Amino acid sequence: MLQIRTAATEDIDLIRELTMQVWPQTYTPILGEVQVKYMLDKFYHPAELTRQMNGGFTFLICYSAGQPAAFAAYEALEDGIVKLHKIYILPTHQGKGIGRFLISHISAAVAAGNATVLRLNVNRYNYSAIRFYEKMGFRNAGDEDIDIGGGYFMNDHILDLQLPSGL
Repeated sequence: MLQIRTAATEDIDLIRELTMQVWPQTYTPILGEVQVKYMLDKFYHPAELTRQMNGGFTFLICYSAGQPAAFAAYEALEDGIVKLHKIYILPTHQGKGIGRFLISHISAAVAAGNATVLRLNVNRYNYSAIRFYEKMGFRNAGDEDIDIGGGYFMNDHILDLQLPSGL
């Protein structure tokens, strides 16, 4: 059974623990060990996660059979667009419907708040994630290269999911 709850700053250690079980395995083959370490230090430092939580990001933790299995974070932007910043599922739980469950939950929640688009960025070389998002109905809305400092860039596709009105 899958359950979702909203996370708070008290959950930062859990979010970091989940991240460390997903990120290195997912991104080291794409970005290399040095860039992965840089990005983990930059985006998943406790102070940065606190800033995100206090700055309008909604973090969710998904449990499978009572055990933490995934997390996600999103934020309302402008003009009915909500940005899905993070969605990570433990490798042992991938392929079991958790990603679909989280995206469905988030889509329904933000559509109820009058959002019309759920947007995310995905690394251009993360082919399995791209296939998953396309199966969920996301469509490519463009590409962007984001300078994240340290001589590194995030080379991403921007994917949009059109949300039905009146959910």
